[in-house]
Amino acid sequence: MTEDKIKNVPFIKSLPYKLAETARISELLARTFYKQYVENVSILELDEFMILGHICAKPDMSQSDIAKVMYKGKAHIGKILNELEKKGYITRNIKTSKNMMVKHTTLTATGEKLYMETNEAFRQLGTTILSEFSNEEIAEFIKLLDKFKVTMLKKYKINF
Repeated sequence: MTEDKIKNVPFIKSLPYKLAETARISELLARTFYKQYVENVSILELDEFMILGHICAKPDMSQSDIAKVMYKGKAHIGKILNELEKKGYITRNIKTSKNMMVKHTTLTATGEKLYMETNEAFRQLGTTILSEFSNEEIAEFIKLLDKFKVTMLKKYKINF
């Protein structure tokens, strides 16, 4: 049955292509909205905001952990973390894990406040777009996206 779903379907009409296309549009929308949001306010870059979101969701993340969840290079994340630390939005503490020194990251009160304010603006944008869908549709869509992602990662042994 799976073959019937993908047989003779051009790549540009395939599920992976449609997901990538939607992700690109979503990223463009986020960057455009964010640029307008911060136009008169000097705050975080979008990648900085996303990093703070990951740290807020899972405190004490290492640079490697953040790079993995953001699908970006460790050096790129390190550069952003250095800037966030200079701005006073995060602190990084060195801990020992398996005889290795690892910097773990936590939000400062200032970083958490800034993240929450910016997050509310993005939440409102998302609410506008998602108002076209029922709560059940949104929950099922998220469940299916997670299943698709996990299947790709496991089946093709993709590691970040």
